[in-house]
Amino acid sequence: MNGLAGQSNHRSSRYAPPVSIACPACGSQIEAAAQRCPVCHFTGEASMKVFPTAPPPLSTVIDAAGILSENDIGKIKAARNVLRRQYPQFRWRICSVRLPPETSLPMFGFWLLNACPLQEGESAGERAWTVLLVINAATGQAAVIPGYAAETILTDDEWQNALAAMTRAWRARKPALAICQYLKAADHLLNQAWKRHNARRSR
Repeated sequence: MNGLAGQSNHRSSRYAPPVSIACPACGSQIEAAAQRCPVCHFTGEASMKVFPTAPPPLSTVIDAAGILSENDIGKIKAARNVLRRQYPQFRWRICSVRLPPETSLPMFGFWLLNACPLQEGESAGERAWTVLLVINAATGQAAVIPGYAAETILTDDEWQNALAAMTRAWRARKPALAICQYLKAADHLLNQAWKRHNARRSR
């Protein structure tokens, strides 16, 4: 992966500007510096019109759908901490909501990631390394929305593979386990990316 480097006790990434990103509205690949999607004409301002309310700060777990107990949240944070030790630049965030089925989760997540105010001590650069998991408890759908820096580390298919790891536990009505499985899968995928990067460097 671009800019992925190993250190003695954890894996860290140097920021490399992304060449292209996925449009949160239609999924098309667009240039990172583009002002709008050339396919569907989506702009960041458009998401503000779709979701005009003011969101809260983007804390580690926002359980607006009420699907998690305090014990569940503790388990999720413990799983998050495992990732944080290996990849301290990433900021993992979880949000459960209940939205109408026609709502675009990628667009909602894009809005949330950009509209939520920074927490005390959080910088805009750290927000760029945020990976937001949004779960619509009303439909059982989920989406991963990585910030522009985090987005360059794994491919869209790899982020989807992390989501797929949630399926069995979610169907068994174990949302906390599903989220922990997602974090575990992300850990595995990041480890693979780190190994691929080191293999290329050694050639």
